[in-house]
Amino acid sequence: MTIRRPTILELVAQLVIVAFVVLPVTDVLDAYWGYACSEPGSRSDCYPWGSEGPVADRWGYESKAAYIGTGLASIVVLTVSGLAPLMVSRATVGLSLMAAGFVAGGYMASFV
Repeated sequence: MTIRRPTILELVAQLVIVAFVVLPVTDVLDAYWGYACSEPGSRSDCYPWGSEGPVADRWGYESKAAYIGTGLASIVVLTVSGLAPLMVSRATVGLSLMAAGFVAGGYMASFV
């Protein structure tokens, strides 16, 4: 398998994806070290895991593990979509895969 050099448009799209990968990475790291609002002595920077607060109906907040798992899945999808131009032979296919991965990663991140 040969690695193709991305076009300028693909490089710009990759930079946008990298910017959007940074957001879930920082959120997952915060959540990993964070604690639930239901714990005694919780401060305002806690996470509302479980069935409490305004996000009670979202399954990504059911537990800390579900929240972090959804965030990691979003990071993986966005990263793979950013690497798509390196794995395909045509720029149009690479851009299409990047767009699909960006939409899928954004959809997954909306659950978090």
